[in-house]
Amino acid sequence: MEIKRRNSLSFKQAMITVLTVFVIGLTFSLYQITADLKQEKMRTDQTVNQVLRLLEFPAAQAAFNLDNNLAKQVIQGLFEYAPIYQAELKDDLGGVLASSQREQSNANLRYLANLLLGSSKQYQLPLQWQQRFKPVGMVTVLVDPYRVSADFFDRAGRLLMFGVVSNLILALLLSVIFYFTLTKPLVKTAASFAGINPVDSADRTIHMPPGHQQDEIGQLVNTGNRVIEEYRLHIRQQEESEAELNRLRNLFSNVVDSMPSALVCVDIGLRVIQWNHQAQIITGHSASDAIGQDLVTVYPLLESEIKHVRAAIVNGLSAHDRRLMSDVDGEMRLFDLTIYPLTTNGIDGAVIRIDDVTERVRIEEMMIQSEKMLSIGGLAAGMAHEINNPLAGILQNIQVIENRMNVDLPGNRAAAESCGTNIEAVSQYLAERKIYDMMERVRESGKRAAKIVENMLNFSRKSSRKYADQNMADLIEGCLELAANDYRVDQGIDFRQIEIVREYADLLPSVSCEASQIQQVVLNLLKNGAQAMAENRAQGPSPQFIIRLQPEETYLRVEIEDNGPGVAPEMAKRIFEPFFTTKPIGVGTGLGLSVSYFIITENYGGQLTVEPVSTGGSRFVLRLPYKPSNKK
Repeated sequence: MEIKRRNSLSFKQAMITVLTVFVIGLTFSLYQITADLKQEKMRTDQTVNQVLRLLEFPAAQAAFNLDNNLAKQVIQGLFEYAPIYQAELKDDLGGVLASSQREQSNANLRYLANLLLGSSKQYQLPLQWQQRFKPVGMVTVLVDPYRVSADFFDRAGRLLMFGVVSNLILALLLSVIFYFTLTKPLVKTAASFAGINPVDSADRTIHMPPGHQQDEIGQLVNTGNRVIEEYRLHIRQQEESEAELNRLRNLFSNVVDSMPSALVCVDIGLRVIQWNHQAQIITGHSASDAIGQDLVTVYPLLESEIKHVRAAIVNGLSAHDRRLMSDVDGEMRLFDLTIYPLTTNGIDGAVIRIDDVTERVRIEEMMIQSEKMLSIGGLAAGMAHEINNPLAGILQNIQVIENRMNVDLPGNRAAAESCGTNIEAVSQYLAERKIYDMMERVRESGKRAAKIVENMLNFSRKSSRKYADQNMADLIEGCLELAANDYRVDQGIDFRQIEIVREYADLLPSVSCEASQIQQVVLNLLKNGAQAMAENRAQGPSPQFIIRLQPEETYLRVEIEDNGPGVAPEMAKRIFEPFFTTKPIGVGTGLGLSVSYFIITENYGGQLTVEPVSTGGSRFVLRLPYKPSNKK
């Protein structure tokens, strides 16, 4: 900022000095003028008295002789002295022998002269003549004060003028001197000071003006540099403290936001003071929107828990194992609620921790279901063994019956004849009544039941974790045979009503795998496809599976395509996520496809994807390597 000249320090110092000198000089000048005025008055008195005494003798002679002419000459002689403007000569009887006067000066200083010396001054001289004891007359003169003080005013004027001029010169010289010795160094120091930013990393200091290292300006510069350095040190310490504080704040914020639990803190008025990222996900309200708001306003689900929150704030009571259910993005989620008091930094409130336990509950349910399935699997294996015994008896007895009806066996002929008939007639009767066809159907049904039991036993066996080369076509056919027995009236699933189209390439390579795991994946895909087509039966085409086996360079490509409603693109991105399901609550666990994806990708290093079908439906693609992966 530019400083005006009249506000500069040099100007003020010069003015103070000049005014001081002027006052002192004026005082001395006034004293000198007063003394000169006094001397001037004394000189005037002496001069007038001398003039009167010079003319005393002729004046006394004119008064004694009453000589008017001589008296006039005396008066004219008195007027030779310029300050006298009126003169009068009287005899001893008071008679005027001669008198005269002239105009007073009308100069500009008349008023000042009258003020200092009076308007006029009268001088009288008694006239003595020889041996007479009484005066023979009186001479009276009036003196003009201005004419007397004219020289005095000239001297006083010159004195005052000299004082003014000398003071002006002194002021100018002092201004210049003060500018170069005071103002200019200070201005440079201020400019150097203004150019320093304590926040800058450069260690700049105030420039020391030359020649001022040992004076007050040098002391000011040194003090300023010391203060700047201390300020820089303070700023660095403050920045370090702020950085550490920000680091801790960010760490705390990251820790709180990284928690899988939603964390909400409220004050005594139930206003939100802390809102982490998980709370934002659950409620849809950001921290900036939630902080400062009423708890129930931003999270209405907690309205039923307000009494527990108040109990935590007022009484310091904690509440645990509170279970809530809420709709999050169209999905019902389960939450455990924990409330405990908060007292810190003079803030009374409560902390509410909300844990999403949906997956945990599902896992617990899945574990229970898994235990049930293990029990059912063991029971099914035991039942299969028990079923095998009567099946074996049925098939064996059918074979015995066929032997007993054989017309070529002598024993059969003899038995028929003993009954009053012949074996041909009995055989003809059985053929006419289609008994042979019925027996064949019993045999085929028995074999089919035995095959089903065999497949169930193979599928229910625990994984041996031993890989073997498998023919994928045979594995697929085994899965189809198992799936063909899946008939659920409540879900409308009947594999017998589903058309199976097989498109197998010739010379398929064998795949090293564990048969039960691949069967589990294929059966899961077949079951999901059958359920989808059953839901779409009313408006869709006749249900159909197209199963393709096609070798690639290093993978065997297995396609299972259905003509159901298909998978929406937004669903396809999440279809392999654990617990993701499009089925109603209580139907399925949402783990079938995720487990299948894990088996194919992790156990075999393969791929499992889903593709849309242009004509409608879905196509699940398995790509299994010819050789076992490193993760087997």
